[in-house]
Amino acid sequence: MLLSKNNELIEPEHPNLKWWGEYTFELNQPKAWQFGSLLFRLTRGLQEWRMEFHRPQVQYDYEQKWHAIEDPHFGFPQPAKIERYMFKSTQSKLQLMPRLADRSVVIKPVDPIYIPAGQRGTLYISTPLWIAGFVEGQKDPLFDIPVILPKDTWFGPNHRMGEICYATAVDGRTELHQLKPRAFRAVTPIEFHNTSHQQLRFDRMNVPVSALPLFYSESTGRLWTSQIKVLHEGLDRPPRIRIENRTPPHAGEVMYVHPPRAPASALFNMFDSFF
Repeated sequence: MLLSKNNELIEPEHPNLKWWGEYTFELNQPKAWQFGSLLFRLTRGLQEWRMEFHRPQVQYDYEQKWHAIEDPHFGFPQPAKIERYMFKSTQSKLQLMPRLADRSVVIKPVDPIYIPAGQRGTLYISTPLWIAGFVEGQKDPLFDIPVILPKDTWFGPNHRMGEICYATAVDGRTELHQLKPRAFRAVTPIEFHNTSHQQLRFDRMNVPVSALPLFYSESTGRLWTSQIKVLHEGLDRPPRIRIENRTPPHAGEVMYVHPPRAPASALFNMFDSFF
């Protein structure tokens, strides 16, 4: 378990925050894990992979611990979801990998944030992760499910224009060390630059995570996305949004984990309603 002696989440340098990787299965061998409140089991058959999971009716975002289950044959509580994937013959290796959400995520800071005229700053936020399973010879994952299922929300100027997104309340932090490392969330740095003559306020923001690549930093023990830059020049024009192709210096040295789910060019229309 990811616990310290005081029963709290351990420090970010602890390697057990990294729950993903390549696993080797013998024929008919199951492996099981608990990811937060999600119970998860994989079994390799001769010609199929079998995936089972149980998600409780209510999940909490603070459930960020994980561990391998010693007895993978235990009886799953109900309801359990089962999916089977047929192959001519299965290989012994399967990769469990983290992915960003498959829709944009609307974040709502616990307190409204103001950016005075002429000021700039970086806000560090985090968004929920999915678990994906990859086998050799298949470009797309066999399965792709959220660890903690976020709530749906609508983002747009009215009920006819906009899109269905996920909603998550966040503690947006201006200092990275104040953002607690979490196993099932990735950090996105958002740099704001207010060049207008008015103070800017926002209560919620639509983060296009499906257009962001995913990285892992061993030194910080965190998963990162690339940085987003927001330039606000005046109330008479929409803010200019740019997705950087890099992580900030605070991330340290990073390894590439996943490309964006969708090309950024396909998502430019949504930026008009970023605020």
